[in-house]
Amino acid sequence: MGDSREGGGCPWVVWSGGELDWVTPPARLYLRGVGRRYLSEWPFSEAHELVVSRYRPGRRYRLGLFLPCSYGKPYGQSWIHYLIRAAIAPWLREGLVHEIILTNAGVVPRELEEHWPYVAYDWNPAHETPEVRECYRRVLAARIEDYLRAHGRWYEGLAAYLRWESDSWAALRSAAERLGLAVENLAPRSVPQRELEEVGLGLGYERDEDSKLVTPTALASLRRGLERLAGPPG
Repeated sequence: MGDSREGGGCPWVVWSGGELDWVTPPARLYLRGVGRRYLSEWPFSEAHELVVSRYRPGRRYRLGLFLPCSYGKPYGQSWIHYLIRAAIAPWLREGLVHEIILTNAGVVPRELEEHWPYVAYDWNPAHETPEVRECYRRVLAARIEDYLRAHGRWYEGLAAYLRWESDSWAALRSAAERLGLAVENLAPRSVPQRELEEVGLGLGYERDEDSKLVTPTALASLRRGLERLAGPPG
């Protein structure tokens, strides 16, 4: 049997995606798990160091907006992020707001969401223990602090759109307090149960805790906050 690479004239590799390796891997692993291995160790530790030392936002923004991560990767193709981005599209198009995702993988500027390892991991909150949650808050807070020390000058102001009870908001609040920075959370503390059921479509999507962030009440709160902090688009 002939080598399958002969393929009747079909090229063996046309594009490998190598330019999207933020950290150079021996192989592009899919990192599925919960614990210190998937939080503070390689490759996320090296990726964070590169975000701090090599990455640059590239322009000055009216507002840096911290967002939750998502099960879907890249984040922008998840239903949660799609609906959030649709709600704030005018501010994004005009370059007023910079999106920054907070996750077990670290602090991920939107521009890096398709880069490995940020595009290939799954941290399932259902398996978190109290010890893991405490570790998550501590590690993420330190990484947020690193990020803002390195890149805070690119933002006139900072805001968050995170569940108030989330560990990501706790980590961000801790980092901001240590740096003496103000970060307002634009998410409402509660939303109507009816709206949660509607976004769930009867298919169980409401079981994602971040689904409360894409209800009409929550998205209206986000838009009002952006208009107040970043100004009206256009």
